[in-house]
Amino acid sequence: MNLRQIADLTVARLGMPIPMAKLVTMQAIAQELARRETGKVFAESLADWASSRELESQCLEALCPLLVALPKQETVALIRKAISRPSVASDALLSIATGSPTIIASWTGCHSGPASRHDDLHEELTELCEGTFISPIYGNRFERLQARTDLPFLSQWGFEYRQLLSRFGRKGDGYIRYFCGSDRETGGYFVARQGHLARSAFLRTLAFAVDHWDMPISAAISCAELAYPAEAIFLRFPPQPAPTWASKVQSRAAAEAQDASTVAKTLIDTIEVEVSGRLIHCSFTVVDEPKVRVDFEAFAVSQVSENLDVDEVFEFHQGLLGEFSPDRDALRAFVSPEWSFQGDMDLGFAPLVLPLLGHHIGYLQADLLGRAPYVPVSSPGLPNLELVPTDGCATFRSDGRNVGSWVWWCWHWRPTHVREQPPSIACCTTLTYEASRALVNHLGGKIGHIWRITRWTRDNDYGKWAESKTTGWHPR
Repeated sequence: MNLRQIADLTVARLGMPIPMAKLVTMQAIAQELARRETGKVFAESLADWASSRELESQCLEALCPLLVALPKQETVALIRKAISRPSVASDALLSIATGSPTIIASWTGCHSGPASRHDDLHEELTELCEGTFISPIYGNRFERLQARTDLPFLSQWGFEYRQLLSRFGRKGDGYIRYFCGSDRETGGYFVARQGHLARSAFLRTLAFAVDHWDMPISAAISCAELAYPAEAIFLRFPPQPAPTWASKVQSRAAAEAQDASTVAKTLIDTIEVEVSGRLIHCSFTVVDEPKVRVDFEAFAVSQVSENLDVDEVFEFHQGLLGEFSPDRDALRAFVSPEWSFQGDMDLGFAPLVLPLLGHHIGYLQADLLGRAPYVPVSSPGLPNLELVPTDGCATFRSDGRNVGSWVWWCWHWRPTHVREQPPSIACCTTLTYEASRALVNHLGGKIGHIWRITRWTRDNDYGKWAESKTTGWHPR
């Protein structure tokens, strides 16, 4: 095979229906775009793939490698020219990739014109809003816009969806069950064509709103972010190879995980010895056997009261999802805010972390939804804490000093999993000992860990899983 054939084969994998496969392919393409020897050939292959896409949502996937590679101007120009279905979202992603605004002269060809008042769109809107192949958040956003502006956003969305269906039909996605490990593995996320149709209709509705209803382009871009394959900055933090110490905590036999307190202490201590630092958060599978699965999660906390309810602490951290997250500095870094929480009688502890995932989560981030990562907040002793991409890693910096890392990786990965169990990825957040002490200096300088071990067991290889949870507190 010559280089162009290799490039075409690599780029074609963007069409796979599995988010992790798409994400890994995007990273591989970005690496080749950045290389002098292969950049031009891979850019041409990517441009040809983009030009052959039928839907606006599909075109966005061709732009994702540009957010990773920081491409040359000629590469951006080539891909921009090749985009067969431009949209508000593609315009916005190109602007993010280049750091400068891109201007589309007219949105006329990016929508189907106004919907007729007499069209019965009940069937289409029911499909779009029931949450089967696209998140209900799209319909909720248009409902709010419609209530605020008295403009028929929902009807226009249904009309655009009908137009796309009439043009391209309800083509199937092949036999997606091919990727399933067994009939019992009913969890997982696939990027189906129906979802692309719905997201594309969403983007075409926004283009119509800008063109006919004078919707501000900034407001349209804010809405279009929902259709991004992933939050832009997230693409610069790909899954990494498993840490060298992962096998010490993830390859245990069920017989070694009987005593939850002992297991939790051993796992926390092992990680801290291996990284020569303080564990801040982790979530991973400890035992993965046909009849037993054991998962472990731990959070660092401070100022713990004597009557601490560990289950409530876990509920508190889970409640932060979708509500709090670090700020974003374009594609450069996640920036953690400083929190003023104090351990009091109501909380019983001082929280030290917040979720990394933000308000908008694309389908490429689907696996992390099931195993959400957390990162430390800034504090008076650890100011201006940032998470930045560095040479394939994710590094915490405070006032320019490297003070820790965040890593996420695949472990015995497969595209599907038992619905009640997390996906087969893992994540871990650590700080140096010095940084961890600085983080809590204003709180008395002590960090401990609350932990939870979740165990699933069954009597045979095809039986129903029974779940049990054990929580505890590990002081330092």
